[in-house]
Amino acid sequence: MNDDARTGRGGFTLLEIVIALTALALVTVICYGAFHLGIRAMERGEVAVVAAQRLRVATDVIIRQVKSIVPYKARNRDDEEYVFFMGTASSMAFISAAGLEGGGGLTRVVYQVMDDPPRLVMSESPFFSTRALGREPVDQPGLHSAVLLDGFRSLKFEYLFYEGVEPEWRTEWNGHDEEDMLPVAVRVLVDGIPGLEVNTWGQEIPVMAAHYGEEGGAGFLDEDDAGSDDDSDSPEDGPDDD
Repeated sequence: MNDDARTGRGGFTLLEIVIALTALALVTVICYGAFHLGIRAMERGEVAVVAAQRLRVATDVIIRQVKSIVPYKARNRDDEEYVFFMGTASSMAFISAAGLEGGGGLTRVVYQVMDDPPRLVMSESPFFSTRALGREPVDQPGLHSAVLLDGFRSLKFEYLFYEGVEPEWRTEWNGHDEEDMLPVAVRVLVDGIPGLEVNTWGQEIPVMAAHYGEEGGAGFLDEDDAGSDDDSDSPEDGPDDD
């Protein structure tokens, strides 16, 4: 009897086992939750770093090309000359001296916001003519294209107009309709970039060529620099700059 009593006192009751298992389950849940939160925080940090790097690269390209806009003359179907710059909320086309291909020549640059999935595509074409610029579609792709940015929800371009009145940001810019002017600045607004703390990211870029010339702050080319009168629009013509 004494041995049986000692054996009974040395075991665990059902209540003690249930309490022990419950405590073990709680500790396991807490450890798993902490581990899961740590993994998610690390993943969000990696996404933020990648998004910031891609945004910085895309911004550097846009800033360099917008600041190097050349007030290049184009001709419309009525043979009227104007400074070539076409912009909408989702696209932008101009002539730049800072092409990614290098070489120091002029390049027709087109930025387009594509859907499904949303992405910003930049295309360049070093072959263009004065007449073709004013007649071919603005969104005509160039010879070299690249996706500068993706993964965002929306992207919009805006253009600063200023001529003796209050500054005005516009969502459209047509060089032929804007009294032969370039915008004073270009603004890029991006929504929904994963990993960034702000919902809307923006960058204002001054158009350096807009500080040249005399009227309206826009730069104008001399008549001799307006381009060739050749009617050929083939890519073999090359840029009509001297």
